[in-house]
Amino acid sequence: MSAARPPASRQVPVLEDREERRGLIGPLAYVVFILIGSLWMFWFAASLGPAAKAQAEAACRALQPEPRSGPAPEFSLQDLAGQTVSLQDLRGKFVVINFWATWCEPCIREWPQLDRLAERLQDRDDVVVLAISVDQDQSLVAPFLARMGLEQSSVRVLWDPTGKLHNQYGSEKLPDTYFVDAAGQLVHAYINVRDWGRPAAHHCVESMLARQ
Repeated sequence: MSAARPPASRQVPVLEDREERRGLIGPLAYVVFILIGSLWMFWFAASLGPAAKAQAEAACRALQPEPRSGPAPEFSLQDLAGQTVSLQDLRGKFVVINFWATWCEPCIREWPQLDRLAERLQDRDDVVVLAISVDQDQSLVAPFLARMGLEQSSVRVLWDPTGKLHNQYGSEKLPDTYFVDAAGQLVHAYINVRDWGRPAAHHCVESMLARQ
């Protein structure tokens, strides 16, 4: 004798229950997939920060930077056209700040290199190169630049006759250069002359911009 089959009325609820469970597995798997993907993306983004910083530090190593941290001293100075420029106005940009004077022989050697760096960066709107003169007599600055053929330089020239700002940045030597990031934080200091016209210097700044 063949075994009796269960009544159809009992089979239908069982099949429906199985189909319902199968229907739930699809959305649940999708949610799990999204959660795992989100966690992976978070981990990947978090790992990029240290990697970008390490890459930028490596690119600048040849220039022998001195690490700096903390807020950059604020300033509000005039350029040679009499317009006021403040560090606050430059938030969101990477700022290269160079201190110099017309009577400083090493500054005279460094200035054309600084001009070359600014020329290479002139098409970018996220970086600005400043040269802050500490000459007591502003009338000396423009003739100096003219003699050097730098009247049309992409470097923005400011004037601080007191020299106090230079000391606030932590140095009494000329020339020296400071990197300030888009948030107004000090990143590097370069005391004394650097060859800013070298491709390595341009690569250094580009790498610092990439980590912002």
